[in-house]
Amino acid sequence: MQERILVTGASGFIGRKLSFRLAQEGYHVIAFCRNSSQLILHPNIEIIKGDILDLESLKAAMKDCKVVFHTAALAKMWSKNKRDFYDVNVVGTRNVCLAAIHHQVSKLIYTSSCGVLGPTLHSPMTENDPRIVGFPIEYERTKYLAELEADKFSDDLAIVTLRPSRVYGDGPITGSNTVSRMIDAYIRGKWKFVPGKGMSIANYVFVDDVVEGHVAAMKKIEQSEKFILGGDDVSFKQFFDTLTDISGVRHKLYEIPISLVEWYGRLQSVKTNIFGTEPQILPEFAERLKYNQKYSSQKAIDYLDYKITPFKEGMKTTVDFIINNQWKNIQQL
Repeated sequence: MQERILVTGASGFIGRKLSFRLAQEGYHVIAFCRNSSQLILHPNIEIIKGDILDLESLKAAMKDCKVVFHTAALAKMWSKNKRDFYDVNVVGTRNVCLAAIHHQVSKLIYTSSCGVLGPTLHSPMTENDPRIVGFPIEYERTKYLAELEADKFSDDLAIVTLRPSRVYGDGPITGSNTVSRMIDAYIRGKWKFVPGKGMSIANYVFVDDVVEGHVAAMKKIEQSEKFILGGDDVSFKQFFDTLTDISGVRHKLYEIPISLVEWYGRLQSVKTNIFGTEPQILPEFAERLKYNQKYSSQKAIDYLDYKITPFKEGMKTTVDFIINNQWKNIQQL
Protein backbone atom coordinates (compact mmCIF):
# COMPACT_ATOMS: atom_id res chain seq x y z
CA MET A 1 0.00 0.00 0.00
CA GLN A 2 1.33 3.44 -0.96
CA GLU A 3 2.26 5.82 1.83
CA ARG A 4 -0.06 8.82 1.86
CA ILE A 5 1.48 12.30 2.02
CA LEU A 6 -0.46 15.55 2.19
CA VAL A 7 0.86 18.69 0.48
CA THR A 8 -0.91 21.96 1.27
CA GLY A 9 -0.59 24.66 -1.37
CA ALA A 10 0.01 21.88 -3.89
CA SER A 11 -0.65 24.15 -6.88
CA GLY A 12 1.86 26.80 -5.74
CA PHE A 13 5.28 27.43 -7.24
CA ILE A 14 7.03 25.05 -4.82
CA GLY A 15 4.06 22.81 -4.03
CA ARG A 16 3.32 21.77 -7.62
CA LYS A 17 6.87 20.54 -8.24
CA LEU A 18 7.11 18.95 -4.80
CA SER A 19 3.83 17.05 -5.34
CA PHE A 20 5.03 15.73 -8.70
CA ARG A 21 8.44 14.79 -7.29
CA LEU A 22 6.83 12.78 -4.46
CA ALA A 23 4.39 11.14 -6.88
CA GLN A 24 7.24 10.07 -9.13
CA GLU A 25 8.88 8.40 -6.14
CA GLY A 26 5.77 6.28 -5.57
CA TYR A 27 4.00 8.12 -2.75
CA HIS A 28 0.25 8.68 -2.86
CA VAL A 29 0.11 12.48 -2.78
CA ILE A 30 -2.94 14.28 -1.44
CA ALA A 31 -2.72 17.60 -3.29
CA PHE A 32 -4.64 19.98 -1.04
CA CYS A 33 -5.29 23.32 -2.74
CA ARG A 34 -7.97 25.86 -3.59
CA ASN A 35 -7.25 25.89 -7.33
CA SER A 36 -5.82 22.84 -9.08
CA SER A 37 -5.27 24.41 -12.52
CA GLN A 38 -1.46 24.66 -12.10
CA LEU A 39 -0.92 21.12 -10.82
CA ILE A 40 1.30 18.73 -12.76
CA LEU A 41 -0.93 15.69 -13.25
CA HIS A 42 0.25 12.22 -12.22
CA PRO A 43 -1.60 8.96 -11.42
CA ASN A 44 -0.27 9.11 -7.83
CA ILE A 45 -1.64 12.60 -7.20
CA GLU A 46 -5.12 12.85 -5.69
CA ILE A 47 -6.55 16.36 -5.84
CA ILE A 48 -8.60 17.54 -2.89
CA LYS A 49 -9.84 21.09 -3.10
CA GLY A 50 -9.92 22.83 0.25
CA ASP A 51 -8.72 25.75 2.32
CA ILE A 52 -6.23 25.69 5.20
CA LEU A 53 -8.55 28.11 7.02
CA ASP A 54 -11.15 25.32 7.14
CA LEU A 55 -9.87 23.03 9.90
CA GLU A 56 -12.41 20.29 9.27
CA SER A 57 -11.55 20.03 5.56
CA LEU A 58 -7.88 19.79 6.56
CA LYS A 59 -8.60 16.99 9.00
CA ALA A 60 -10.58 15.08 6.38
CA ALA A 61 -7.84 15.41 3.77
CA MET A 62 -5.07 14.48 6.22
CA LYS A 63 -6.64 11.15 7.28
CA ASP A 64 -4.09 8.28 7.21
CA CYS A 65 -1.18 10.59 6.28
CA LYS A 66 2.01 10.15 8.29
CA VAL A 67 3.88 13.04 6.66
CA VAL A 68 2.55 16.50 5.82
CA PHE A 69 4.22 19.21 3.74
CA HIS A 70 2.81 22.65 4.49
CA THR A 71 3.74 24.92 1.57
CA ALA A 72 0.53 26.99 1.41
CA ALA A 73 0.98 30.70 2.10
CA LEU A 74 -0.03 34.16 1.00
CA ALA A 75 3.32 35.04 -0.55
CA LYS A 76 2.45 38.26 -2.35
CA MET A 77 3.97 41.57 -1.34
CA TRP A 78 0.52 43.24 -1.22
CA SER A 79 -3.09 42.34 -0.54
CA LYS A 80 -6.12 44.62 -0.55
CA ASN A 81 -7.05 43.21 2.86
CA LYS A 82 -3.91 43.22 5.03
CA ARG A 83 -5.57 40.82 7.48
CA ASP A 84 -5.37 38.10 4.80
CA PHE A 85 -1.64 37.72 5.49
CA TYR A 86 -2.24 36.89 9.15
CA ASP A 87 -5.19 34.62 8.44
CA VAL A 88 -3.49 32.52 5.76
CA ASN A 89 0.07 32.46 7.08
CA VAL A 90 -0.51 32.30 10.84
CA VAL A 91 -4.01 30.90 11.40
CA GLY A 92 -3.58 28.55 8.45
CA THR A 93 -0.34 27.18 9.92
CA ARG A 94 -2.01 26.73 13.29
CA ASN A 95 -4.79 24.74 11.62
CA VAL A 96 -2.30 22.50 9.81
CA CYS A 97 -0.54 21.77 13.12
CA LEU A 98 -3.83 21.06 14.90
CA ALA A 99 -4.95 18.67 12.16
CA ALA A 100 -1.53 16.95 12.19
CA ILE A 101 -1.69 16.37 15.94
CA HIS A 102 -5.30 15.16 15.62
CA HIS A 103 -4.14 12.45 13.20
CA GLN A 104 -0.86 11.75 15.04
CA VAL A 105 1.19 12.69 11.99
CA SER A 106 4.81 11.68 12.49
CA LYS A 107 6.39 14.66 10.73
CA LEU A 108 5.41 18.09 9.42
CA ILE A 109 7.70 19.84 6.95
CA TYR A 110 6.83 23.54 6.99
CA THR A 111 7.90 25.91 4.20
CA SER A 112 8.80 29.21 5.82
CA SER A 113 11.04 31.90 4.29
CA CYS A 114 14.43 33.53 4.71
CA GLY A 115 12.34 36.69 5.02
CA VAL A 116 11.93 35.87 8.71
CA LEU A 117 15.68 36.41 9.15
CA GLY A 118 15.72 39.70 7.30
CA PRO A 119 18.75 41.52 5.89
CA THR A 120 22.47 41.05 6.40
CA LEU A 121 25.06 43.38 7.88
CA HIS A 122 28.28 41.54 7.01
CA SER A 123 28.49 37.74 6.84
CA PRO A 124 25.66 35.64 5.38
CA MET A 125 22.88 34.96 7.89
CA THR A 126 22.58 31.52 9.51
CA GLU A 127 19.65 29.83 11.22
CA ASN A 128 20.71 31.15 14.63
CA ASP A 129 21.36 34.80 13.77
CA PRO A 130 18.95 37.43 15.19
CA ARG A 131 17.01 39.74 12.91
CA ILE A 132 18.59 43.22 12.82
CA VAL A 133 15.59 45.31 11.66
CA GLY A 134 11.82 45.32 12.13
CA PHE A 135 9.18 43.87 9.83
CA PRO A 136 8.11 46.50 7.31
CA ILE A 137 6.77 43.82 4.94
CA GLU A 138 3.58 42.08 6.06
CA TYR A 139 4.48 38.79 4.39
CA GLU A 140 7.75 38.53 6.33
CA ARG A 141 6.12 39.57 9.61
CA THR A 142 3.38 36.95 9.36
CA LYS A 143 5.78 34.20 8.26
CA TYR A 144 7.80 34.98 11.38
CA LEU A 145 4.65 34.78 13.49
CA ALA A 146 3.74 31.53 11.74
CA GLU A 147 7.08 30.03 12.78
CA LEU A 148 6.37 31.02 16.38
CA GLU A 149 2.94 29.41 16.05
CA ALA A 150 4.45 26.18 14.72
CA ASP A 151 7.04 26.16 17.52
CA LYS A 152 4.21 25.88 20.07
CA PHE A 153 3.45 22.41 18.71
CA SER A 154 7.03 21.14 18.38
CA ASP A 155 6.91 19.18 21.67
CA ASP A 156 4.09 17.01 20.32
CA LEU A 157 4.98 17.00 16.63
CA ALA A 158 8.29 16.83 14.76
CA ILE A 159 8.31 20.04 12.70
CA VAL A 160 11.08 20.63 10.19
CA THR A 161 11.02 24.29 9.21
CA LEU A 162 12.62 25.11 5.87
CA ARG A 163 13.50 28.67 4.89
CA PRO A 164 13.99 29.15 1.15
CA SER A 165 15.53 32.42 0.00
CA ARG A 166 14.32 34.15 -3.20
CA VAL A 167 12.96 31.25 -5.25
CA TYR A 168 13.17 31.22 -9.04
CA GLY A 169 12.88 28.60 -11.77
CA ASP A 170 10.63 27.08 -14.39
CA GLY A 171 6.96 27.36 -13.50
CA PRO A 172 3.87 29.51 -13.98
CA ILE A 173 4.31 33.23 -13.41
CA THR A 174 1.92 34.35 -10.69
CA GLY A 175 1.58 37.27 -8.31
CA SER A 176 3.74 35.49 -5.74
CA ASN A 177 6.46 34.49 -8.21
CA THR A 178 8.30 37.82 -8.14
CA VAL A 179 11.63 36.72 -9.64
CA SER A 180 10.06 35.16 -12.72
CA ARG A 181 7.86 38.23 -13.12
CA MET A 182 10.99 40.37 -13.16
CA ILE A 183 12.69 38.11 -15.73
CA ASP A 184 9.61 38.04 -17.94
CA ALA A 185 9.17 41.82 -17.73
CA TYR A 186 12.80 42.40 -18.73
CA ILE A 187 12.56 40.05 -21.72
CA ARG A 188 9.41 41.85 -22.90
CA GLY A 189 11.03 45.27 -22.45
CA LYS A 190 8.79 46.22 -19.53
CA TRP A 191 11.51 46.34 -16.83
CA LYS A 192 13.43 49.61 -17.10
CA PHE A 193 15.56 50.18 -13.98
CA VAL A 194 18.05 48.93 -11.45
CA PRO A 195 17.93 50.37 -7.93
CA GLY A 196 20.93 52.47 -6.95
CA LYS A 197 24.05 51.28 -8.73
CA GLY A 198 22.75 47.71 -8.91
CA MET A 199 25.07 46.56 -6.13
CA SER A 200 22.37 45.43 -3.69
CA ILE A 201 22.75 41.66 -3.14
CA ALA A 202 20.06 39.03 -2.65
CA ASN A 203 20.19 35.24 -2.39
CA TYR A 204 18.50 33.30 -5.20
CA VAL A 205 17.58 29.62 -4.94
CA PHE A 206 16.53 27.38 -7.83
CA VAL A 207 13.12 25.79 -7.24
CA ASP A 208 14.34 22.22 -7.88
CA ASP A 209 16.91 22.63 -5.10
CA VAL A 210 14.13 23.70 -2.73
CA VAL A 211 12.09 20.64 -3.68
CA GLU A 212 15.04 18.29 -3.11
CA GLY A 213 15.64 19.97 0.25
CA HIS A 214 12.06 19.21 1.25
CA VAL A 215 12.35 15.56 0.25
CA ALA A 216 15.66 15.22 2.10
CA ALA A 217 14.12 16.77 5.24
CA MET A 218 11.39 14.13 5.13
CA LYS A 219 13.87 11.28 4.81
CA LYS A 220 16.77 12.44 7.00
CA ILE A 221 15.42 14.52 9.90
CA GLU A 222 13.46 12.96 12.76
CA GLN A 223 13.17 15.86 15.20
CA SER A 224 12.18 19.53 15.05
CA GLU A 225 14.86 21.53 13.21
CA LYS A 226 15.23 24.65 11.06
CA PHE A 227 17.20 24.93 7.82
CA ILE A 228 17.97 27.68 5.33
CA LEU A 229 17.54 26.51 1.73
CA GLY A 230 19.47 29.11 -0.24
CA GLY A 231 21.46 29.49 -3.43
CA ASP A 232 23.93 32.00 -4.77
CA ASP A 233 24.31 35.59 -3.53
CA VAL A 234 23.79 37.79 -6.59
CA SER A 235 23.70 41.59 -7.05
CA PHE A 236 21.09 43.28 -9.25
CA LYS A 237 23.83 44.04 -11.77
CA GLN A 238 24.97 40.41 -11.85
CA PHE A 239 21.34 39.31 -12.14
CA PHE A 240 20.63 41.39 -15.24
CA ASP A 241 24.06 40.76 -16.79
CA THR A 242 23.40 37.02 -16.52
CA LEU A 243 19.87 37.40 -17.82
CA THR A 244 21.13 39.41 -20.82
CA ASP A 245 23.84 36.86 -21.66
CA ILE A 246 21.48 33.89 -21.49
CA SER A 247 18.41 35.40 -23.18
CA GLY A 248 20.26 37.35 -25.85
CA VAL A 249 17.89 40.23 -25.07
CA ARG A 250 19.51 43.55 -24.27
CA HIS A 251 17.57 46.54 -22.92
CA LYS A 252 18.96 49.72 -21.43
CA LEU A 253 18.38 49.87 -17.68
CA TYR A 254 18.35 53.16 -15.82
CA GLU A 255 20.02 53.51 -12.44
CA ILE A 256 17.42 54.96 -10.07
CA PRO A 257 18.50 56.30 -6.66
CA ILE A 258 16.96 54.32 -3.82
CA SER A 259 15.54 57.57 -2.39
CA LEU A 260 13.61 58.01 -5.65
CA VAL A 261 12.40 54.39 -5.53
CA GLU A 262 11.15 55.08 -2.00
CA TRP A 263 9.42 58.28 -3.11
CA TYR A 264 7.71 56.49 -5.99
CA GLY A 265 6.62 53.73 -3.62
CA ARG A 266 4.98 56.27 -1.33
CA LEU A 267 3.21 57.80 -4.32
CA GLN A 268 1.97 54.34 -5.27
CA SER A 269 0.72 53.82 -1.70
CA VAL A 270 -1.36 57.00 -1.90
CA LYS A 271 -2.83 55.80 -5.19
CA THR A 272 -3.55 52.40 -3.66
CA ASN A 273 -5.28 53.92 -0.64
CA ILE A 274 -7.51 56.04 -2.89
CA PHE A 275 -8.35 53.56 -5.65
CA GLY A 276 -7.64 50.17 -4.04
CA THR A 277 -5.38 49.14 -6.94
CA GLU A 278 -2.27 47.01 -6.54
CA PRO A 279 0.89 49.17 -6.25
CA GLN A 280 3.75 48.64 -8.69
CA ILE A 281 6.29 49.18 -5.91
CA LEU A 282 5.90 49.37 -2.15
CA PRO A 283 7.86 51.86 -0.02
CA GLU A 284 9.00 48.83 1.98
CA PHE A 285 10.74 47.57 -1.17
CA ALA A 286 13.05 50.59 -1.09
CA GLU A 287 13.76 50.03 2.60
CA ARG A 288 14.79 46.45 1.83
CA LEU A 289 17.20 47.67 -0.88
CA LYS A 290 19.28 49.50 1.75
CA TYR A 291 20.59 46.13 2.97
CA ASN A 292 21.99 42.97 1.44
CA GLN A 293 20.20 39.64 1.86
CA LYS A 294 22.90 36.98 2.01
CA TYR A 295 22.23 33.57 3.53
CA SER A 296 24.28 30.49 4.36
CA SER A 297 22.95 27.02 3.48
CA GLN A 298 25.81 25.24 5.25
CA LYS A 299 23.58 23.52 7.81
CA ALA A 300 21.39 22.08 5.03
CA ILE A 301 24.52 21.00 3.13
CA ASP A 302 25.81 19.21 6.25
CA TYR A 303 22.58 17.52 7.37
CA LEU A 304 20.45 17.24 4.22
CA ASP A 305 23.18 16.69 1.64
CA TYR A 306 21.76 19.84 0.07
CA LYS A 307 23.05 20.82 -3.37
CA ILE A 308 23.01 24.31 -4.91
CA THR A 309 22.40 24.74 -8.64
CA PRO A 310 24.73 27.47 -9.98
CA PHE A 311 22.79 30.67 -10.67
CA LYS A 312 23.71 30.76 -14.36
CA GLU A 313 22.48 27.19 -14.87
CA GLY A 314 19.21 27.83 -13.05
CA MET A 315 18.69 31.10 -14.91
CA LYS A 316 19.03 29.32 -18.27
CA THR A 317 16.32 26.82 -17.33
CA THR A 318 14.09 29.67 -16.17
CA VAL A 319 14.63 31.83 -19.25
CA ASP A 320 14.03 28.92 -21.62
CA PHE A 321 10.78 28.11 -19.86
CA ILE A 322 9.55 31.71 -19.87
CA ILE A 323 10.37 32.28 -23.54
CA ASN A 324 8.73 29.00 -24.59
CA ASN A 325 5.59 29.78 -22.55
CA GLN A 326 5.51 33.56 -22.93
CA TRP A 327 1.95 33.94 -24.22
CA LYS A 328 0.60 31.68 -21.48
CA ASN A 329 2.60 33.62 -18.86
CA ILE A 330 1.23 36.97 -20.05
CA GLN A 331 -2.29 35.62 -19.60
CA GLN A 332 -1.52 34.68 -15.97
CA LEU A 333 0.01 37.98 -14.87
